[in-house]
Amino acid sequence: MNNSHELHLAQDIGDYLADGARAAEYRLRNVETTYGVYEAIVFDFAGVRGMSSSFANALIVPLFALHGTEVLSKIRFRHCNPNVKVMIESALTLGMEACREDRVCV
Repeated sequence: MNNSHELHLAQDIGDYLADGARAAEYRLRNVETTYGVYEAIVFDFAGVRGMSSSFANALIVPLFALHGTEVLSKIRFRHCNPNVKVMIESALTLGMEACREDRVCV
């Protein structure tokens, strides 16, 4: 396994992350295709000024459905401003709750 795979969201998508469909597409193309290849997947939010809950949820919550709570040891978040941090924490909580309730996790 290689070390880590860094994803630069501002460069790849823009400085405001709002579209949940775009997040799902990004996750499928950039995370799912490399999940088993790298020890860590790093979401770098440098330059991102804001993010909607729909974007955060579409980016993060399905990872729990596909990989269970193991995903928590694999993904990392960098350069999160307060808005981005709140959205990420909310999506992580939603994913973990879904696993606990066995609604989503495999």
